[in-house]
Amino acid sequence: MKITMIDTTTKKTKKRAKESALPSGRRRGERTPLWRCPRCGHRFVTMNMWHSCTNHSLAEHFRGKNPGLRKLFDRYLATVRRFGPVTVIPQKTRISFQGRVRFAGAVVRKNWLEGGVWLTRRDPHPRFFRVEEPVPGCHVHHFRIATVRGMDAHLRKILRESYAVGQQGHLSRTRERARK
Repeated sequence: MKITMIDTTTKKTKKRAKESALPSGRRRGERTPLWRCPRCGHRFVTMNMWHSCTNHSLAEHFRGKNPGLRKLFDRYLATVRRFGPVTVIPQKTRISFQGRVRFAGAVVRKNWLEGGVWLTRRDPHPRFFRVEEPVPGCHVHHFRIATVRGMDAHLRKILRESYAVGQQGHLSRTRERARK
């Protein structure tokens, strides 16, 4: 005798079952709160993420450097903050900007800022002297600015795009495409 099983669940009940299986009562698409390291206080998307666990000041990065660089950095940061809230994280060798994740930043050199932005695509603009792809689909673009004029329209556009990556906006678009 052959027994046939009939699936009587609908798409809605399957979706509810998946949502109820999420930790802490979250629904699909909701963001988890950032994990805070109990030692240094830095925030991360995933728990116990590896990091140097140190705290530094912005002033450390500008000691002995051209005084105009601090004004340039402040302009760079002000440009990024136009897009929304940003956490500034001075680290030992660089200064990172974080939304939900770290998406841009700078290294203070003697006479210029060496900036970096994370994009989900490669931008061929000649201002980028190096583009790395540490993992597929993640492109880190490096550039230099020595004057306020370096904060041009193209850089502002790229910073806006990088800010969206820092808010993990690219992930919600990927999820939407997967649902269709």
